[in-house]
This record gives sequence, structure tokens and C-alpha cells, in this order.
Amino acid sequence: SSGINAEYGDFDKLAQGSLAGHLVECGAQCSGGNFTDWHKASDFSNVGFPIVDVEANGLFKVTKPMKTGGLVSFGTVAEQMLYEIGDPQCYALPDVNCDFTNVSMKEVSENEVEVSGAVGKAPSPTYKVSATYIDGYKATSMAPMIGPKAAQKGYLNAISTIKRCERVFEKMGMGAFEEYNIECLGSGSNYGNDIESSEAREVVIWASVRHKKKAALELYAKEIAGASTGMAPGFTTMLGGRPRPTPILRYKPFFYSKDLVDITVNDSEFKSTNTEFSPTQPQSPPEETIPVVSEGNQSYRLEELAYLRSGDKGNSANLGIICRDKSLYSALDARLTSAAVKDYLHHLGEDLEVTKYNLPGVGAFNFVLDNALG
Repeated sequence: SSGINAEYGDFDKLAQGSLAGHLVECGAQCSGGNFTDWHKASDFSNVGFPIVDVEANGLFKVTKPMKTGGLVSFGTVAEQMLYEIGDPQCYALPDVNCDFTNVSMKEVSENEVEVSGAVGKAPSPTYKVSATYIDGYKATSMAPMIGPKAAQKGYLNAISTIKRCERVFEKMGMGAFEEYNIECLGSGSNYGNDIESSEAREVVIWASVRHKKKAALELYAKEIAGASTGMAPGFTTMLGGRPRPTPILRYKPFFYSKDLVDITVNDSEFKSTNTEFSPTQPQSPPEETIPVVSEGNQSYRLEELAYLRSGDKGNSANLGIICRDKSLYSALDARLTSAAVKDYLHHLGEDLEVTKYNLPGVGAFNFVLDNALG
């Protein structure tokens, strides 16, 4: 391997190099970790971290060390490409905007995948700045509940504790909680199922509250104990003990003009300053005849037809879906619309926004879910 031989401004090679870095930045997530077909990856106790073997022309192969566990396949690498991305036509970096829509991946041998086709464009005139700020405090509690109607009892205890605290807050002039969220893990609540209809006999009540004042959450932590003797039965223990208030760090990205930032890098062979570049011409995808699967009346789970990978950034998430066979691309493209995904995830809230992007190179779709995580 000679490494990529790229001039600053050779955007296609920069895009390929950036894609290589994106694929391996989360370690074993590219080599079997978090993989849809997790059961096909071997020996997670000795999982092999991914290795990128790069050629001077930008072509690279993803593999892993011999005699290690995990798996490197089309599925593992394609999933990771879609991890935590937005518009695949504009994966924006300081020195190149990458287009991944027509990337090609093929298995060339066991645990070895060849990757090509990333296209680079001139970078934007701005930098992205990722800032955080403190916005009040939160406290999160987790408590197992057991017995018949465990979800209903657990929710009742959690909401009753919150109401009890707010009565005290009112007398102390502290105001109500700014926000709270209660989930009954094990009842199907994360899938939008109605807690009232749950027949689960053991659940974990996950409750999180937010308040501007730390003292309010310290009081909440004390009041939780009352659920063990003064509310519905089935309360067992507090996982991790009583919750401790922690600052809420809000994520605030914004753009900042490169003209306002003076950057110069010097060494014996390289010097770079902010420079204007002309964009390269987008490459056309290689011509490919893709068979179309015939349709019938059989029903399938989506994971039987596709690989799936999700990620999150702040209040947004993404859902990457990669066809297991390109013959499925047309059929899934017609059915997996933004409206269909939004309807399936409607329980995430009325403010949910879903945007769909296509990546025909690997037969994939990327859905960006804004206002999904609170």
C-alpha cells in the first residue's frame, strides 16, 4: 500500500480518503459490531478492528487482522458508510464536500471489501463549529417493576412522583419541571405501543426530568423513595441508586466564514492557506444492468430484505437502509417513502420531520429524522 497520493484540491482522492476515515472511525462498528446480521460475526470477545489498505489512486480495501473475530463484508461496510450522515451528496468537511451516492463496494475475498467511487467537490466557504452550552439540569431514574400490569403500575408511580414534586415546587416558588419523559422498557413503548394494553409482567421504568434549578432535582431524587411504600406495588429497587442531577449540555452547530480564520500549516514539504478551488466535474456512475425482482403476495420483515444502521446527532437521527440485493432496490424505493417512515415513527412526536436520500451505488436509502430525540 502506498497511501493516497493527493494534491490539496484533488477532490476525488480527498473524498475517497475521507470515506476511508469515516468507515473506520468507530472501530469495530465496521467489522461486525452493531451489524444487522450480528449472528454471522464470529467471536466478539476477540473482535478485529478494521484496517484500510489504500492505493495511490484512491482505491482502498477494508479488512481486519487475521485470526480475529468479527466480520468484514459488503453489509458491515455499507452499513457504516450510512452511519450518522445526512445528505450523501454533500458530506461536508473543511477541505472537501464528499458525494457518496455512487460509491461501489464489492467483496474481493473473505473479510475484504473493495471501495471506490466517492466523488469530491470544492469545499464551502465556511467551517462548521460544534458548540455546547449548559441549559439547566436533568435527573434520570431507572426502576424495575414486576407483577401483573407492571407497565401500568410503573407509569402511575412515575407520573405520581412527578406531580407530587411539582406540588412542593409550587409552594417553594420553584416552578414546574420544564420537561419530563417516562418510558416503560419492556412494554413496547419505544415502538409506539399503548402502555395500557401491555401484558408485560416485568418492565423497567425509565423516567427523566428537566429543571433549571439543581435543588429541584435533588428534591425529586428524595421523593422517588416514596414509591416503594406509598404507591402501586411491584417497585423493586433503584438501579444505580437515587439519580444525581447533571448539567444538560446542548449541542449547537453553526457555520463560520473561513475568511475570518487565518490558518497556515508549514513543514519542509507542505504549506497550505485558505484557497479558492474550482469544483471537479461529478463522475457518472458506471453503467450497470440491475435486475428487478418480481413481486407477489409474500410478506417480509424489512431486515430480511435489507441491512439497517442508525445514528444520532443532537436532536436528529438517521436511518440507513441497504438492499441485500440490488434487484430489491426499485421495490423498496417505491415503498420506503418519507411519508411511510414518518407514519411508522409517529410516536416520536408531532415535530418529527423525515427527509429521504438515495444512494444507488450500493442500493441504499438514507432517512434523516429531525426533531426525533428531544
